[in-house]
Amino acid sequence: MNVNIPSYLDKEFVINDNLALIRNPNNLKQFSRYKSGDTIPPDSQIGQRKQIPLRTRVRAEAVKTDSAKNVYVYAIPIDAPNFIPSGWTRSTNIAGGLLNEIVSYVPAEWDLEPMGDNFTIIDKNALIRQGPSNFDSIGEVVPYGSYVEITARSRQTNPIGKYVRIRHVVIKNGILTSGEPIGWTHSSNLVAGNSQVFKTEQWAHSKGDNAAWRSGNFIGAKILIAIIGTGGQLQKIAMETFEPYLSLMEAAKKNNLTISITSGFRTFAKQERLYNGWKNGEAGFNRAAKPGRSNHQNGIAFDLNTIGFEGTVLYDWLKDNALRFGFIRTVNKEHWHWEYLPDTANELRAEGKFKLDRVTK
Repeated sequence: MNVNIPSYLDKEFVINDNLALIRNPNNLKQFSRYKSGDTIPPDSQIGQRKQIPLRTRVRAEAVKTDSAKNVYVYAIPIDAPNFIPSGWTRSTNIAGGLLNEIVSYVPAEWDLEPMGDNFTIIDKNALIRQGPSNFDSIGEVVPYGSYVEITARSRQTNPIGKYVRIRHVVIKNGILTSGEPIGWTHSSNLVAGNSQVFKTEQWAHSKGDNAAWRSGNFIGAKILIAIIGTGGQLQKIAMETFEPYLSLMEAAKKNNLTISITSGFRTFAKQERLYNGWKNGEAGFNRAAKPGRSNHQNGIAFDLNTIGFEGTVLYDWLKDNALRFGFIRTVNKEHWHWEYLPDTANELRAEGKFKLDRVTK
């Protein structure tokens, strides 16, 4: 991973709202008010709502969301008079809204977050194999839940890296210590990072918070990245799409364009709510796929902040550039819906296309 998570720490932001009100940390719907004993600004009084003045420079110490995924940031003034309060305020009160700042991994509990070669064994039948060229089983398995690191990847297999050579590791206080070599095993037996969460029923559950689905079939749990999207709402994307998305975003930024996410990964429960709301004719619900069949449940689908089809600046830029980063259009009549499918993107690019043939509009 090339970005520190959270990415907003140690950065400077500026309040750009005349009414950057501070919220009650225990109930974000309520505003905090000055009380006896507080340091009160000269133009305020007891009982008045606390707020951070316009153009105050702040740093973001933490982020959390409400039930509607609206992002709130704990803002601390920088080089400001001591009567200017710190506190929780909407991210949209800050210039840029913390757009595309990375908040966290999901799951949140780690002995060591993904760093490239550190993994956890998640298959109870993770066979240990001989090395190249046949990778035959030696009749033993790697203990379920073992922490390991990859020391080599197969090169003469399809795909490259189908098998990996691993060794035990010990994680203590966030420090990795290499242990005894194990041998080769199938790469699908591993998940990135070291966490006890990977051994829980919640992680393996087909309807858990990280459960991915494709065409009505459960395809396993995915590590997700929480990122601040359009309108100051928290979105989640699969870890394997994280760096391609950042590359796409940075390329657009060089052309003075801002890309952001309006909808990313959806849990089974979220898709179920959307589908039932649409089927029941409830207000505010649009047509939705059945749970388990939405492209947003497989970890590769992004709704982006396009505002229209041809003739709009961002859409035209994506037509010309998104394929270079592995993104294509896959859904008819939805200019905002793009998916990370790098192999298909390469094929379409060679044909001078940017969308699947079934996408006629």
